[in-house]
Amino acid sequence: MKLKVSFRNVSKQYVLYKKQSDKIKGLFLPNKNEKGFFAVRDVSFDVYEGETIGFVGINGSGKSTMSNLLAKIIPPTSGEIDMDGQPSLIAIAAGLNNQLSGKDNIRLKCLMMGLTNKEIDELYEKIVEFADIGDFIDQPVKSYSSGMKSRLGFAISAHIDPDILIIDEALSVGDQTFYQKCVDRITEFKKQGKTIFFVSHSISQIQKICDRVAWMHYGELRMFDETKKVVKEYKEFVDWFNKLSKKQKQKYQMEHKEGRKGVQKLERVTRYKGDGKRRSFFGPAFQVTVIAVLTTLLALSMFSDRPLRTLATFGVIPSNKTEAFQSKNLQTKGSPDMKKVNRQAIATSDPLTVYKDRAMKKKEAVTIPFGQEVQVVAENKQTVQIKTASETYFVKPKGLKNAEDLKVLSIGPSQFISYVSPASAGSYEYLLSFLGKEESMLKERMQTLFSTKSEQGATIERLTTEKTDYVIQNGQANKLVFRDVMSISPSALGLPEQNVWMNKKQTKFAVKGKNNLFVIDNEEHTLTISVIK
Repeated sequence: MKLKVSFRNVSKQYVLYKKQSDKIKGLFLPNKNEKGFFAVRDVSFDVYEGETIGFVGINGSGKSTMSNLLAKIIPPTSGEIDMDGQPSLIAIAAGLNNQLSGKDNIRLKCLMMGLTNKEIDELYEKIVEFADIGDFIDQPVKSYSSGMKSRLGFAISAHIDPDILIIDEALSVGDQTFYQKCVDRITEFKKQGKTIFFVSHSISQIQKICDRVAWMHYGELRMFDETKKVVKEYKEFVDWFNKLSKKQKQKYQMEHKEGRKGVQKLERVTRYKGDGKRRSFFGPAFQVTVIAVLTTLLALSMFSDRPLRTLATFGVIPSNKTEAFQSKNLQTKGSPDMKKVNRQAIATSDPLTVYKDRAMKKKEAVTIPFGQEVQVVAENKQTVQIKTASETYFVKPKGLKNAEDLKVLSIGPSQFISYVSPASAGSYEYLLSFLGKEESMLKERMQTLFSTKSEQGATIERLTTEKTDYVIQNGQANKLVFRDVMSISPSALGLPEQNVWMNKKQTKFAVKGKNNLFVIDNEEHTLTISVIK
């Protein structure tokens, strides 16, 4: 078998400074007798082509340091690393720029891995499809959850065809469907003869994926053997450690942490033989000079006409578009101009938070419930301006869906009669007959007492004799709400789930018929029937 990675007495040591000034002084005047902390000490092993190697160990054992050494992110303090191939690290947010969008990060990371713009264009759709983060691909990464960052990072690394793949806890934050997708991709890599390093606290994942396992214990390689043997020993250690008292655990940890301290070793020349070049890591003074130059250039870039996005994408965005983009942002104080539109939308957040101002800093006291229709009057990628019966608000785009996108199904009000309360069932058809009628007709024909209240810009006429509410908008009864309704599910109505909009908890759903929009709330036990305009 072909040797892919070889570690020979590799150590990584950090000097522990009490103050920031001591750290700066140490760059210019290193003290050979100063104690340092060994994150990794004297680690040696060989890994062959096609192997999947797992790393296990308790927190602080040096697993992430090992992944960074393998990915060439940090140099070893001493020892030698031989690597035949280009590594690619997958960790939560590894290599992602928080200020850039997911789309720009795909291009940036691929360019860093040596791909051309043409190659990136060919891979782009596959990466986006694999990441499966929807419209967030156009949003800044700083707004992503840890799971979304992991999905994007894995999708990029998995499609640039790396020789050596390093996965550091990247699967711990994804859901089961994404985890299975990643496992399938890893299995494909194994069949192609790729070498994979897998860092995880999940023993079940390690057992399923890895051929051999390295057990890191307080910076040292305690065991490196077949998965079954190492996992057995590691589990026995964990069981033993968990049985210790709190005082015994602290004593054990302190003893091993003290054992990781030692006299500082100056960095010496370390080689990566994989590319046939000898790489020297220059002294601290040279490093400080480089950092100072880069800091100066970064400071000067703040006065440049082009924003960070243009620089980060290596000129992929034409300068004229960049200038137009910047000009537009200046005119609108940080957000693009809103385009006027006129369409109906449905609130799909539960509930939808609304704001008084376009910058969305001042929240309104009211919210818009799931399933309520609103009129969209203006929008851009960050903000949507909506109008209710008498008020105008600003909301985030992800909380709304275009009403026209909800597919029309063969469903009518009659299919819900068996679910309404007995107080309403007897006059169900009669109550429905006033939908879309004038308010004056409703009050004239309905011989009962009304009470009135204001709710989110609409006037609700509440019937006191039946468990029913009419919502009056612009002088018409455009919505009818039945209360004390039995729980209803889409399957009970024979509705395909792909044509039903549900909230996250799946306790509410909206479905469209030919003439009506139906919103079922199984938490409040209500059925709302609206007239489609």
